[in-house]
Amino acid sequence: MSSHQLNRQTFTISRMMEFFTAKELQMQIGHWPGLWPAALLKELLDNALDACEGTGVQPDVRVVVENDFLTVEDNGPGMPRETLERSLDYAIRVSDKSHYVSPSRGQLGNALKCVWAAPFVAAGSDFGCVEIVTGGHAHRIEVTLDRIAQKPVLEHTVRDAVVKNGTSITMHWPNVASSLLPSGGDFFYNAFWLVRQYAAFNPHARFSIQALGDTEEISADSEAWVKWSPADPTSPHWYSEERLRTLIGGCIASEREGARPRTVREFISEFRGLRATTKQKEVAANAGLSGALLHDLVREGNIDLTAVRNLLAALQQACKPVQPQSMGIIGQEHLAAWMVHNLTVVPTSVRHKSVSGFTASGLPFVLEVAFGVGEEMGGRSMVAGVNWTPMLSVPFAELSSLLGECRVDRWDPVAVIVHLVCPQVEFTDRGKSQARLPEEISQAMATAIQYVTKAWKDAKRKADRNDRLNQRQLEQLQKEENRPPLTVKEAAYQVMEMAYMKASSGNTLPANARQIMYAARPLVIELTGKARPWAQSSYFTQVLLPNFVDEHPQLTENWDVVYDARGRFVEPHTRRRVDLGTVSVRKYIGQWYSNVSDGVEWVPIHTDVNTHGPANRYRFVLFVEKEGFNELLDAARFAERYDLVIMSTKGMSVTASRQLVDRLSEQSVTVLVLHDFDKSGFSIVQTLRTDTRRYHYSVAPRVIDLGLRLADVHVMNLEKEEVTYDSGVDPRENLRDGGASEEECAFLVEGGKSKNWYGHRVELNAMSSDQFVAWLDKKLEMAGVRKVIPDEIVLGRAYRRAVCAARIQKEIDRVVAEYDGTGVEVPDGLSQQIEQMIQGTTLSWDLAVAEMARVGRTKSDSSMNF
Repeated sequence: MSSHQLNRQTFTISRMMEFFTAKELQMQIGHWPGLWPAALLKELLDNALDACEGTGVQPDVRVVVENDFLTVEDNGPGMPRETLERSLDYAIRVSDKSHYVSPSRGQLGNALKCVWAAPFVAAGSDFGCVEIVTGGHAHRIEVTLDRIAQKPVLEHTVRDAVVKNGTSITMHWPNVASSLLPSGGDFFYNAFWLVRQYAAFNPHARFSIQALGDTEEISADSEAWVKWSPADPTSPHWYSEERLRTLIGGCIASEREGARPRTVREFISEFRGLRATTKQKEVAANAGLSGALLHDLVREGNIDLTAVRNLLAALQQACKPVQPQSMGIIGQEHLAAWMVHNLTVVPTSVRHKSVSGFTASGLPFVLEVAFGVGEEMGGRSMVAGVNWTPMLSVPFAELSSLLGECRVDRWDPVAVIVHLVCPQVEFTDRGKSQARLPEEISQAMATAIQYVTKAWKDAKRKADRNDRLNQRQLEQLQKEENRPPLTVKEAAYQVMEMAYMKASSGNTLPANARQIMYAARPLVIELTGKARPWAQSSYFTQVLLPNFVDEHPQLTENWDVVYDARGRFVEPHTRRRVDLGTVSVRKYIGQWYSNVSDGVEWVPIHTDVNTHGPANRYRFVLFVEKEGFNELLDAARFAERYDLVIMSTKGMSVTASRQLVDRLSEQSVTVLVLHDFDKSGFSIVQTLRTDTRRYHYSVAPRVIDLGLRLADVHVMNLEKEEVTYDSGVDPRENLRDGGASEEECAFLVEGGKSKNWYGHRVELNAMSSDQFVAWLDKKLEMAGVRKVIPDEIVLGRAYRRAVCAARIQKEIDRVVAEYDGTGVEVPDGLSQQIEQMIQGTTLSWDLAVAEMARVGRTKSDSSMNF
């Protein structure tokens, strides 16, 4: 064999390329590629409205959608050339919103960077083009790929243009119209509908949209309407110490890039209510910063937190908090007119409620809810907005459950609009699909929903008492009966791609089959009208999903669907174990190799410390009640990021599990139990915590319940499923013993009687992969899980050992380089000798070769006996 070895070269790859890949761009935009056009149209509309409002111009925004391009035009002051040119630098993020706390639209912070990249990435070609006309110039941004340097190249050319006012941005995007104007798009956002929603939350703006020959003009409903402007000063009452520190850091960073040094007084003057010179002097004096420059707050390379704390206290003392109503209220008149025109709502049925107040952290908010009953609606319509921007999906997890409590069901012919204004809204994901609301805003929403739906709820109750249907209800049912129903298979196939994308976070994480099932089920129910589309989940996970993948090979080629392992495969001698699940088998096959060379290629001295057991290696164990999450836990690197042992079983823990928990507890290791929100989940925790007839703990078990709870279900709006209990005893008794609250008991067991109790349950699989990762990260943080760092003595020993190993390895590398096997003579009849050595033994051929080389035996040695 040849002794030639590959001398691997180290290559330099541009980080820009990360931004110009589908996976990275999906992380930036927060949506899977099918929603990129809608998401970027939304960002461009946000920017257009902000540009106009910032200079007091009444917004007039025009959208044009054709087969191969999308244009957004405004009548604002025009985009500064510096902003455009800086956005082409992918080493920095350019934003005038990211450090300020204010009720602002958008806040993606990298919208223009995504605009340059998206058409190029979506087309899957070597060319992308965006044109901007502003300030009397036409800018053309062409994106190509340098395949030698492996980086995108952005070419910026400028020519004179006739248009002097406003900004026009055109993205040349092949087949963009098919994404923004989908036929029968129940689950996608139509450009016309998105623009109409902007009109709902912006009474002062004019909009027009032209798409494939159709045109719609929307006039301003109230040109005199006033809201918080992007140019309005921010309030110091909206900042925490850390947020003010971040803003100061941004200002100082600008100085280092060449901006003029600013005084503390200048910084103070930018806050609301502090324009007067006397107030600025007073604040600076009270903060102990009279005559100081902003960069004087830097101490030993960091911004002094004590100085920031004193400055924030002085700022807040010198001005009054902003009253919620001053941020702007849309009002009943405009919302009612919009609902009547766009949703065929009966004018006299509209109810409106505005609730305002402050959160516990001092943030003002205004929550508006409008409700109306429609004439020709096929079901409930919900429209949600935050800070005058419509959301691509309803981000308020509380909304569905609140409507359900008020008897507003998804098949009811009603419309609901919810709009929230607040300087800071925390979203759980970059796509802003879920908002985490403070308790005060959640309570305000409950109050408003109960108020606007009171008449509807009373009517529903009366209908229940009369036990009959009115004429409209009867006609609606007749319409449904005349409509040809979809089969479960047809419905599942129709929504399968969307369900996979949701479960897998846009194909960025593995998704097990049950996660996809939970994402698909509500959509299938909606399409078929069947409350239980399949009797057993296995019909979806083992029949519908695999069949869909087989029948759509091109669509599903890159899907990472995980099926539970159904056995194991173990290699001889290497003892390499492969669980017979989709991902494990795929990885195993992909790692096959057979490479036997003449020389010794690598003789490693291991520098890692060889531990066995918890000492100096781990302090926490994550006990998962099911095995389907192993691949996702591996992909998110939970074990390595938290020094965490992953332990899983199927269902109830066996005696061996309790023995292990017992020994771990003796070593002060804490077991964190991850389980479904159901009776079995609570029972698993209870079993691990207490003695049983078969096993008695020697020490108190260190077990913490980290499972899914009712609060998590509400926050993430997770899909629930019905469950029955064949028990002679009320299951709520066991649930209480397991730590369930009364509210949780009422959810899990709604009622029933002996041998026929009923209720609901929610599986961990109901979360999408990104939801699961974010949720578990938060749970582990709350549990105090941290990386392991041994004491100084152990660290010292490890360091000395690593130094010795490095020196020994250096010598080994030198010796290996000298001996490449070229001078070694291979004995005759080697195969016969090896056969004689290994037949009837447990020895492998390669170990036999090694043994022969070690003892120097050859065929002539007649005394070989192994």
